[in-house]
Amino acid sequence: MSRITKVQGTFMGVKFQVKPTPIRFDKIVDDRRNMLREWMKENHPKTYDKVINEELSLEDYDLDDLEALNSWRLDVDFRSEYCKYTADNCMKLDKPLADDIWKSDDLELGTLEEAWDFFTNRRQVPLNGV
Repeated sequence: MSRITKVQGTFMGVKFQVKPTPIRFDKIVDDRRNMLREWMKENHPKTYDKVINEELSLEDYDLDDLEALNSWRLDVDFRSEYCKYTADNCMKLDKPLADDIWKSDDLELGTLEEAWDFFTNRRQVPLNGV
């Protein structure tokens, strides 16, 4: 199975193509979101309570909450699992990456998020190509 329009690039020195988007990609999106929420619940319960409360607005969050929302990136084991899950679902890598690469502080998160955006159709391929 492949995409009609090839979206490809290089991630951590390895060539890849964005995988075709399955009709129920929402399940993958939900699983990824739940991974973050479970991590937040375990590591930052006060911020987690705010995240799941749909009645709160941005003004209800403080600087500690903002730091908590981004602190998953500092948890090497979680972020490697989360990023690997994301890549496994949206990228077809020419070769697997070693575990130490997934745990690296130099992991190319921007490239991974861009591939995810193409996979989930949040970003479209321009008419003149990528």
